[in-house]
Amino acid sequence: MIARDKSKVFSHIRRDEWASRAFGKPATHLREFERKGFFSISEIRKSKGSRITSFTSLVSAIAELGHHNHSYNLLFRGQPVDDKDRNGRTRLYATIYRPEGSRLTKPTTRKRFNVLSEYIKGLQRSSNELGVDSVLQYYKEYYMALLQHYQQTRTPLLDLTSSIFVAASFALQKRKTGYFYVIGLPHIHGSISHYIDNSLVLVKLQNVCPPNALRPHLQEAYLVGKLPFKAAKEAEDNIARRLIGKYLLDNNENTFWKGGFRMSSHQALFPKADDYLLTLQRILQRTR
Repeated sequence: MIARDKSKVFSHIRRDEWASRAFGKPATHLREFERKGFFSISEIRKSKGSRITSFTSLVSAIAELGHHNHSYNLLFRGQPVDDKDRNGRTRLYATIYRPEGSRLTKPTTRKRFNVLSEYIKGLQRSSNELGVDSVLQYYKEYYMALLQHYQQTRTPLLDLTSSIFVAASFALQKRKTGYFYVIGLPHIHGSISHYIDNSLVLVKLQNVCPPNALRPHLQEAYLVGKLPFKAAKEAEDNIARRLIGKYLLDNNENTFWKGGFRMSSHQALFPKADDYLLTLQRILQRTR
């Protein structure tokens, strides 16, 4: 089972609704309401995001999501802002499909895929140097995962995590507020899981990356993308069409991390002393 834009799922939403007024006043007025129940994913994408003011409250909300949506594998993503389409709905595209300016052109996308292809070929030729000694070396998604997670070039894969703590830390790294997304995906069945009927690939980086690749292990990282990969953006490339939870994390009162919790720093999530990154960059330098 997989979440799609028209699917009904249990979630929490915050939105403006018309409310009744007392006798002698205009019949209705617009108010903000927090609701929970079954909503379409399109409604969740368009909502303001349920407001959360503490980490423990976030964990409780995710626990409720998991209880009511047990058919889904819940993975998370944190961002400082909620990127929306022209209809006011959240959108989550992999880096290769994001515009540099106001729009994305087909020649730009094709160029990005050509660069990605050359990088993958360079890494495949150096699989021994990368420490790949398993069947994973024959899959392009393995090399895409390294390139995406270490931010070496744009790919059709989107970063996610299995850690509520990590996603919340990403959301609040640079601001007092941020957005926490819950993505409903199939349950994983391998290091690189292909779901042909659902046109998806899901990569568990803790299984894919060697032990000396610190960053993906610290971030409990996953990557997701639409299959097959194409050099033209399509509606299904928008991973927000699988969004089953959207939360606005609010730390304006400096209370979000109360109760003994502490936000993970940028240095902890992106360690500078990562020898694997240096190896990757050295190989790519020969490809460029």
